[in-house]
Amino acid sequence: MERGLKNGILFRFGDLNVLTSPSASSRPTLLGLPYRWEPIADICLFVFFMTLGILRVFMFPVIAKNVVDDFSQTSYLGAIVVAWETIVLGVVQFYSSRSSGVYAAEAMFWIAVVGSAFVAFGGIYFMYGRQKAHSLDQVNGSWFLTFIPLIVCSTLGGAEAPHLSYKNGVLVLFVSFLMWSLGVGMSFTLVPIYIWRLMSTPLPQQGVIISTFVPIGPFGMGAYSTQQLASELARRIAQHNYILTNQPQPPADSAYIATIGEAIQWAGIILALFQLAVASFFLIEGVLALCTKAPGPFNVAFWSFVFPCGVYANAWNLMSTNLRNEGLKGWAATCTVAVVLLWLFCALMSFWKGVWQGKLFFAPGLQGYLEKQEIQKRDVDPEQPSDQKRNPYGLAFHTTHTGEYLNRKARSDGSYKKVKVDN
Repeated sequence: MERGLKNGILFRFGDLNVLTSPSASSRPTLLGLPYRWEPIADICLFVFFMTLGILRVFMFPVIAKNVVDDFSQTSYLGAIVVAWETIVLGVVQFYSSRSSGVYAAEAMFWIAVVGSAFVAFGGIYFMYGRQKAHSLDQVNGSWFLTFIPLIVCSTLGGAEAPHLSYKNGVLVLFVSFLMWSLGVGMSFTLVPIYIWRLMSTPLPQQGVIISTFVPIGPFGMGAYSTQQLASELARRIAQHNYILTNQPQPPADSAYIATIGEAIQWAGIILALFQLAVASFFLIEGVLALCTKAPGPFNVAFWSFVFPCGVYANAWNLMSTNLRNEGLKGWAATCTVAVVLLWLFCALMSFWKGVWQGKLFFAPGLQGYLEKQEIQKRDVDPEQPSDQKRNPYGLAFHTTHTGEYLNRKARSDGSYKKVKVDN
């Protein structure tokens, strides 16, 4: 039984917080329903997967090292932070009426700030500090996961600031603007690299073709955060009659303050539309990529649909509310229904293939560990079959009936393809 548990943690329970963040991002789209439900399931999922992840690190420390040594795998650490941030958002939404809930949400917010900064700054440091050179064809949508936690955390600040005291609220709002600026700004720096990768190299492989939807995430989430932060800033200015002049401040009438607040909200809407335009571009490109190269059998990468499309729908929901436009409301409702259907599809297929069949997950960093184990096994096995040879990297060459050798070459998604090599 102990061996079965260790194998389960090693093979099936890698960075599974990539599942909880898309699931939680779908929750805000359902808040308008007459039945109010608590984020207990999200918390349970987070605790369960984090426990398995921690056990995996202690049982197999070499796996954690392999994850840090690959930037595409390091980026998935952002999924853990996003999962935590969605729990904080649930605490704000459902327990803000209690002082204990507000204090807990504020403490959890600062933990999210530290985690988001670690993933963003640490991920880049690991890239140039200890990882091998990256080729252009290795660039994929998962790289945006490095900066998405910053943007999600800024959304937390906009949701939490109204429930805090003046000083704490202003501080949270200030930090949220900084995190939104850094997250969206760094995502825009990745866009030219990502576009050039799509233009100069073939589309990603079938197993990870759905990662083309991930770039929707930072700009959809950024559009939502922009509207929320602008609205809260306008409210703060109106509440405290705050204007940018030297002290002592001259008295300002309510009409002047209202004009400032209205201008700030319109600026937020314009910036949000700018980001939604970029997100819509990546949405269309993702659909065209799927039409060009259909995805293979269902795998964990299909969850890349849900989180980006979920935050995209949330941004349009808030935009349609702010502009009071019926056409936008219809489009937002369409996006919301599509997200719910995607979530149901991914949830059912994950249960079927992951829980029932056990053929869904391939944990990040596992390939190098398996190669090392294969080398050790062959080094101690004097009766190695004569039809197998070992290359310096520990991969087996198998002969065919024609005498040719086949090498099982690993893909970036953890699967393998057979490559013929000269005898």
